[in-house]
Amino acid sequence: MSKGDCRNVLVVAITPRNEDQQVDLDGVRRNSRYLIQNGVNFIMPECGTGLVYDASLAEYEAVVGTFIDEVGDKSHVVPGIGPGFGRSLEMGSIAKDLGVDGVMIMPVVGPASATGVYNGLKAIAEKIKLPTILYQRRLDIMTVDDVIRLCQLDEIVGLKYAVDDIEAFKQISENAGDQAAMTCGMAEDPCIDYLENGAIGFSSGMANFVPRMSLSLLQNFMSGNKDEAERLRNLMIPFEDFRGENGAQYSSSALHSAMDYIGLSGGPVIPFATDVSNK
Repeated sequence: MSKGDCRNVLVVAITPRNEDQQVDLDGVRRNSRYLIQNGVNFIMPECGTGLVYDASLAEYEAVVGTFIDEVGDKSHVVPGIGPGFGRSLEMGSIAKDLGVDGVMIMPVVGPASATGVYNGLKAIAEKIKLPTILYQRRLDIMTVDDVIRLCQLDEIVGLKYAVDDIEAFKQISENAGDQAAMTCGMAEDPCIDYLENGAIGFSSGMANFVPRMSLSLLQNFMSGNKDEAERLRNLMIPFEDFRGENGAQYSSSALHSAMDYIGLSGGPVIPFATDVSNK
């Protein structure tokens, strides 16, 4: 996987589950085929949308391995690793053995300092030795200058930027965009603003069930048809707003429900996420 491969919609895949909350591997296969059939070629399992935070290592290996087996060479498979230093190394080792195209280091959630995060991310990337995407959600512990420095590493091919600060993004893009792919990590809602300021792609959860809309949004923007890109974005905002309500408690489960609704595989989520109420 290279920087250029991130000129894309990065589909952060859900992890479908059966009613007993066990991973539904047949559902992973079904959902994978749907994505491929609808033009997706960049799939990111076991990230935040896939609730990697609460997955066991055995589940992680099974899910990522199933995605790889099902899509073959039709799509890049780039799972999340972490959060946490040790967990990132463990998952990175599993992912590498499975033959992934790259990994994304999940955001730090525990006690941390800017120096500690810089040293930790650098060490993870250098130890795993896979094409790596950074995931930035906090500027206090992932400073603009540190991210620019990290993007100089040979292993770093991209940045998923998910901070509501476009000026900071512009600084990073201007100073590191030649080395690493800049992507909007906040889905469709703000993606056009970021595409206009250096991003070459964006991550999407809605692409799990409406992949053609997300792909068309990006394609129209890149071809200069910004009015159509904006029209598609506006159609997607209400669902994104619902996902973000009340601390984003339905960020993943809303996608599970949507997958069930259209006849794909969603099922329940696991703690500490919350299922969408039938009401």
